[in-house]
Amino acid sequence: MRQCFPFLNKCHYKYRWGVLGFCIWLVLGAFYCFDIPTSLHNTLQAHFADIMTPEAFELYYGGLYSLYSFANIFLPFISGKIRDQKGDRIVLILMVILVMMGQIIFVYGVHLKSFMVMYLGRIISGWGIESVVPTQTSFISPYFKDDFLGFAVGLNEFFATLGSILTMYLCPKLALEYGLLVAVSSGIFFNSFSLICGIITVMLDKNAEKHLLELVNYDQVKYSVLKSENRSPRQSGGKNINEVDINYDKNVQEEIIEVEQNQQANENGEDGQIVSQPDAVQAIEMFPKIFWLVSWCYALIYSSVLGFINISVGLLSERWFGVTEESEIEAGFVVSIMWFITGLFTPLFGSYTDKYGQRSSLLIFATLLCTFSHLMIWYVFPFLSLILLGTSLALAFASAWTGIVFLVRPDTLGKAYALVIAVYNFTFTLVPLAVGALRAYYGTYYYSQIMLSILGAIAFVLSIFIYQLDKNQENILDGNGQYAVSATSLEKNFPIDNAHLKED
Repeated sequence: MRQCFPFLNKCHYKYRWGVLGFCIWLVLGAFYCFDIPTSLHNTLQAHFADIMTPEAFELYYGGLYSLYSFANIFLPFISGKIRDQKGDRIVLILMVILVMMGQIIFVYGVHLKSFMVMYLGRIISGWGIESVVPTQTSFISPYFKDDFLGFAVGLNEFFATLGSILTMYLCPKLALEYGLLVAVSSGIFFNSFSLICGIITVMLDKNAEKHLLELVNYDQVKYSVLKSENRSPRQSGGKNINEVDINYDKNVQEEIIEVEQNQQANENGEDGQIVSQPDAVQAIEMFPKIFWLVSWCYALIYSSVLGFINISVGLLSERWFGVTEESEIEAGFVVSIMWFITGLFTPLFGSYTDKYGQRSSLLIFATLLCTFSHLMIWYVFPFLSLILLGTSLALAFASAWTGIVFLVRPDTLGKAYALVIAVYNFTFTLVPLAVGALRAYYGTYYYSQIMLSILGAIAFVLSIFIYQLDKNQENILDGNGQYAVSATSLEKNFPIDNAHLKED
C-alpha cells in the first residue's frame, strides 16, 4: 500500500486554504528558536563573562551558527530521503519535535554555562529548522502549484520572519525582566503551539488525499508526468507540454508499467543488480545546470544576510547604540524591521511571480540590493539599509526558492531541497567563523561587512548566468519547462475524454 502520493494534484481540494492556514504556523516556533542567540548576544556575553574573555566569547558564539550549519550540510539528506519515500507529513511532525528537543538541550546548556551542550542543542534543533521549511514548501506545492504557489510560499516566509521578529522583540525584554533562562526557554512554548498546528495540518492533508483518490486514478496521473519527463517544450517542437497529445488508449496500463520499469532501470545495472551511488553523484546527473546555479546564488544571498543578522546586535551596538543590555532592545527593534519587510514583501513578490514570472530578473535585483545594503549599514543609520536588505531576501525567496519546484520532478523535491540546504549551509558554516575571526583580529565589524558585501557581488555574477540560461530555456524558472504541468494538473494532463477520472 502506498505511503505517499507525490504526483497527486490537490489544487481542487476545497479546503486547501484551511490547510495552508494551519501549515504556516509550523515555521514560527522554528525561527523563533533560530534567532534566540542573536537577540541575546550581549546578555549571553555577560553570562559567560566570568569564564571567558569577550574575544573568546565571539569565537564560541560564532560556533552556535557554524556548527549548526555544518551539521545541516548532511542532515537534510536524511529528512529529504524520508520525504521522498514516506511523504511530507511524517517529516513535518518529526522536524517540529526535533526543534523542541534541541531547544530544551540548548536551555540546559545555558544553565550549565556549557557551549558544548549548547552546540548539541543547536545541531538537533537546526536539523528541524532547516528541514521544516523545504518540507513545508513541497507539502503545499501540490495545493497551489497551478495558481498561487508564490503567494502561498510567501505566506510561509512571512510567518517564519514573524517568529524572528518576535524573538528580536520579546527575548531581550524577557531577559531584562525575568532573566536569561526564561528568555531562552520561551522558544519551547512557541514550538508547542507549532506542533499542535502541525498535527491539525496532517489530519487535513489525510482527508484531502482520501477525497481526491476517490475521484482519480493515481497510476494514470503519475504515468502522464513520467512519460513527459524527456519531452520538454523544446523537444516537442516548441509546444507547451499541455498541448502535447497524449494517446491514451486501452494499452495505457502496459505503458505505465513500462515507464516505471524504465525509471527503475536507471537505478539498476545491466545485470539487474542495484547500483549504489552517493546522493550527490545521482543529483549531479539528475538535476540541470540551472538548478545548481540557482542553489549557489540563493546560498550566497542567504548566507550574506544571515551572516549580518548573527552579528547585528553586536554591530549596531558598537556602531550606533553603545554596548549595554538596553541597547539589545534598540538593536533588536531595528533588526526586526528587516524581518518585517522580508515577511511583508515575500508574499507580494510571490504573487507577482505567480502572475508575471520574471524570477531570473528579480534574482538579479535581489543580489544588487544585497551587495549595496551591506556597505550602507556602516555609513548610514541602518533603518534604510535594513529595509533594502529585507527586500533583497524577500526577492531571493520569491524567485530562487519557489523556482526550484519547477526545475525538478515532484518525487525528487525532497532531495532537491536537501541539496539547496546543504549548499547554503556549507557557505553559512564558513561565514560566521570568518566574521568572528575578522572581528577578533581587527577589533571592529567593519571588515566583516565588507566580506558580506563581496558575497552579494559574487551572487550577482551568478544571477547573470542564471538569467541567460533561463531565457535560453524559455523561462524554465517560471514553470515553462518540462515540469510546467503541475505535478498533478489533471485536466491538463488528460485533456481527452477525462481519461484521468475513475470510471463509475
